[in-house]
Amino acid sequence: MKTQCPNCKARFNANETSVGKQAKCPKCGQPFTIEAFIETPASPAKRGEPVAVEPPAKDVARPEAATKNPSTKSEILNKSQAPKPKIQNELETRRAGDDGYDNPIPEAAANGGAPPAKSAEPVETPVKMAEPMKEEKPESKAPSKTLSKAVFVYCWMALRIIAGILGLSGLMLAIRLTPNIKLGALAAFAAADVFLVCSVAIELMLFYRMWAAIGDDKASVSAAKAVGFLFIPVFNIYWALLMITGFVEDYNSFIHRRSVKTKDLPFALFLIYAFAFILAATVVTTPMVCVFAFVGLINRAFIGYPDSSWLLFFLAFAAGTAHFITYILVAIRTCDAINVLPETKGR
Repeated sequence: MKTQCPNCKARFNANETSVGKQAKCPKCGQPFTIEAFIETPASPAKRGEPVAVEPPAKDVARPEAATKNPSTKSEILNKSQAPKPKIQNELETRRAGDDGYDNPIPEAAANGGAPPAKSAEPVETPVKMAEPMKEEKPESKAPSKTLSKAVFVYCWMALRIIAGILGLSGLMLAIRLTPNIKLGALAAFAAADVFLVCSVAIELMLFYRMWAAIGDDKASVSAAKAVGFLFIPVFNIYWALLMITGFVEDYNSFIHRRSVKTKDLPFALFLIYAFAFILAATVVTTPMVCVFAFVGLINRAFIGYPDSSWLLFFLAFAAGTAHFITYILVAIRTCDAINVLPETKGR
């Protein structure tokens, strides 16, 4: 089926099932409704063909004149009995079908032997299929690269507070260690470890996201490397200090290189947080994860060495508090610093 664009008059092929649907013209790009195009034959004058002028018909003698003039009548009879020309005999034979074939009459014979006039052949442009116009779908938005304070600040705070309360409850039960209380202490430590591990996972996620935000070809550390090296024993102590303070230097260099109008991150705050992070991981996080191995020794330590035990407890509490406060400050500053960066990564 053929259809025609009403804007540029270009013709295309289309499926009959597409009638009534919207399509976009491949030639002019304008949308139009697909309808069947009925091609009307153009007159010879419009196509530039020569118009054949019929010769005037010869006067035929009326019957009245033939009856009145016997001589004229005899002349007409003699002319009808005269031998016909060869071309006229061929025409009559072809019309009558004497040769047994349904052959068309040659135009040269029909025109009295004159060559037929050539008609101007219409030149058709190549026909293209009319493509149905695709429905424009709303562009899907790219995933947000901003850092949410609700996750990296408030959620982390809630997890740490709950883990601290459960850990203190387990410690108090372990100091009074009795057969009935031991099970309660283990349950409290287990619940505290769950919340503690979740808070550590959020903290590691912050490290990954903040390095990924400035991860161009001039960054000194990749996001995967920044988090992965923290799981290497002993080396992770040095790496945590290098990675946290190195982020401040790389971020400040990044915003100067990209001409981002924002404040530099304070190196001193991140340096204090790096030491608090290392200390808390050493005297709080690691002992809490391994508490099930020495939960029975807690009662003996506080009974036999109360001063040293309480000193170690206050040291762990101070390290945890320092890490808690410095992380909140660093997380707030990091979220604000990353959220003002434009989408220029990878350029």
